[in-house]
Amino acid sequence: MSLTDENEQNTSDSTLEAGEFEKVLSTLELAAADARESGDYLSYSTVLDICASDPTGFSNAEKEQILSHILGALTTDKEMTAEIGWDLPALLISYIDSDYDFVGPVRKAPGVYKVLKIFEVLAIEGNSKELFLKSTELLSTIKITDSPTENQENAEKFYDLKVYCLFELINSCLRRIHTLYPSKFLAMTMTSFINSIYINKVRYSNDFLWKRLYTFARNYTRPPLPDSTDLPAEELAKINEDEDYLQRKLLTAFLTEAINRFLVLETVGFAVDFFNYLQRMSPANAKYTNNFQLDMPVFDRLYELALSFDLDLTSSFRDFMKSSSELIDSIAYTQDSEDDATAKLVEFVVTDYQNNFCSSLISSEATAITDSLGGTLNLFTYSIAHSKVFDKVDVSIKSAVDMAIRLIVPGIVHSNFIYRGQHDVAIFWCWYAVHMSSKNGRDPTSEVGAIPKVVLMSFFQALLFATVSCSSNSYFRYVTLTLLTRFLSLASEDVSFNFIVNTLRECPYQNVKAAIVGVLKELSIKDKVIMDDLAESMSHAKISKEDSKNKGDSIPPPLPSRQNKAGVKYINLTEQRVNDVFALIDMCMSEAFTDGETGPYLNGQILPTLQAYLNFLFLVRNEKFIKGQRYQDVVDKVQKHIKGVEENAGDETSSSLGGIGILKVTVERLTL
Repeated sequence: MSLTDENEQNTSDSTLEAGEFEKVLSTLELAAADARESGDYLSYSTVLDICASDPTGFSNAEKEQILSHILGALTTDKEMTAEIGWDLPALLISYIDSDYDFVGPVRKAPGVYKVLKIFEVLAIEGNSKELFLKSTELLSTIKITDSPTENQENAEKFYDLKVYCLFELINSCLRRIHTLYPSKFLAMTMTSFINSIYINKVRYSNDFLWKRLYTFARNYTRPPLPDSTDLPAEELAKINEDEDYLQRKLLTAFLTEAINRFLVLETVGFAVDFFNYLQRMSPANAKYTNNFQLDMPVFDRLYELALSFDLDLTSSFRDFMKSSSELIDSIAYTQDSEDDATAKLVEFVVTDYQNNFCSSLISSEATAITDSLGGTLNLFTYSIAHSKVFDKVDVSIKSAVDMAIRLIVPGIVHSNFIYRGQHDVAIFWCWYAVHMSSKNGRDPTSEVGAIPKVVLMSFFQALLFATVSCSSNSYFRYVTLTLLTRFLSLASEDVSFNFIVNTLRECPYQNVKAAIVGVLKELSIKDKVIMDDLAESMSHAKISKEDSKNKGDSIPPPLPSRQNKAGVKYINLTEQRVNDVFALIDMCMSEAFTDGETGPYLNGQILPTLQAYLNFLFLVRNEKFIKGQRYQDVVDKVQKHIKGVEENAGDETSSSLGGIGILKVTVERLTL
């Protein structure tokens, strides 16, 4: 078969033969002509469904011809458009999909321009109410996966185009619907858009949808009133007043809930940006994690729009902070045992999350319209994080911990409660609180020490879970893990060490255990930073104006200086703690070296944790309870296991041998 024959064969496999397509087009034209003559427009709609409902059977050129035919038929017969237009969006929307690679401008994508032109005709001449109902229904159901393309990024772009087309049609229809109760139609529009976000969570980018949200909310205008009504003027005025209020409430609920939904799997970057800011401000001129800086113009516009809708974001945040502390304190200071208090704490925050974060825009009894707490928190956090204005709200470390527990812990119980955007908010405010505590002359160690143990341990679990659940975002993971290390350094030795040991013993996520061993290493080898007593007392000294006049130009009190106290570690390796560490190492070795059907092999998933333990041992090898025989026993055991895996593999290539090579390098270091 020649190359030309192969191309023709491939074409015929995916599209109709030329003669068959001509028959399809001829059938459509005859059906349109018959409909115009007889007035039986429903028959023409049926023929369209039969002949043109599956665009995948046509080439791009053929799809253009079909769309041109439909456009011509509707343009020349307004009555046809009014009669069957409501049935066309579902058929036409699939014509947007193609093999276009989006290298050029969108207007060159096959079918898109013609579909928009048809929608324009429908918007002008179609039955506005029926079109609105069908379009909102369609917007609620279209999915990224509807596109036949295997390229996920392109599939998302086709989805964005479909949303654009439908939103334009919905907007146009809204302007033509004469009604006394526009809130009903606005609520339907909002619900369809929120549903579309919900069923299309996994995306490379939501930039386009962010802009559609802003544009719709900003440009929304009330649909026109009926031309005439029998209602008295007083009753009509009351209806209009109520409807104006309802529409404003719906718009704020829509704005905040859409933001909340966008950020289920996405983070804005509050925490990473603030962490970089702290590093840039560091007197040591620390090298910061990355070059990320918070810059999201559409969020600026959404924030300004929220203010124009009279949303009191500051008050909402203060209320959330206050209610978070009240919720946590109601459990933390009871006489329950630690286990009972922890269980009750989890139960309370999950119930609270269901009531305050998972509620719908409109209550099930249709008695209230609620703004999304998650969206409101993100808007307020953005205003602080982006402006770097830190005197707007005072957040103590305890308050930040309470908010973090409330936002993150529910996700540990059920995956439906994992909102990465809310994790981002929580981590930002924790870093903010630690920074402001030091900046305002408070002692972070004392603040953390005053937090009840059950609360602190739940908070550590929350940070650990945030690290695990956002593992794909390496920057956020690093910033969260660093925050956990910071809080462990501020907490008492016993609390910190017990948390680390329990995590290494019980945590089911191997990808975080190596990092936790690294945290143990940092806290065990670094000298503790302690505020100098004299500098601390002087920093609290008050000099009155009277004193200034008497003493002339006085030297201001020195700022608190922080010094490393040699020999004082964040976690001292006592005999009992060393025993716990060696027990953990033994457990890790038994998990790493396993006897399979063919003999011993190295579990590659456990390897990073084992390496972390061995590196930790090397750094603390001279500690009193580590040096000597116990240290050597670990080295001997690892070498014995390595030898067993190598002998079992023989001359065969084993997937574990690559890890063995890495491990041997680590062990060689231990023997130096």
